[in-house]
Amino acid sequence: MSVKTASLTNLAGKLVVDIDSDTTEAEDVTGATTGKAYIVEIDATAGSPTTSEPACYVKIANAQSVTGGGGSSTIPTITFYAPIGVVTTYVISNGWEFDDGLSFWCVTTAALSGDISPTADIKVSIVSS
Repeated sequence: MSVKTASLTNLAGKLVVDIDSDTTEAEDVTGATTGKAYIVEIDATAGSPTTSEPACYVKIANAQSVTGGGGSSTIPTITFYAPIGVVTTYVISNGWEFDDGLSFWCVTTAALSGDISPTADIKVSIVSS
């Protein structure tokens, strides 16, 4: 996993990019305990949808430290659905506010116990403050 964070002073402040999001947690990605997430883009174009894996789910938690895979013991605060094979973008007009850090992971099912990584590389980009 390679997560990068850059400053965007004229927009929302930060751009977080994980080029291969999976069950490995991307923890405290903004480096700030408080802020807002305004845009979440999930690029699943590296994969082809199958009957067993038609979509992926990016789970975001209001937490500095999470357990995303291997049992998914962290309850996500918000879950985003993204079909495999396309780019899906969520825009949160007033922002989703976090007050304990921003962490996320990606799995193949929306179920809380879901802990299987997508077979394709999933690129997750988040614009936040």
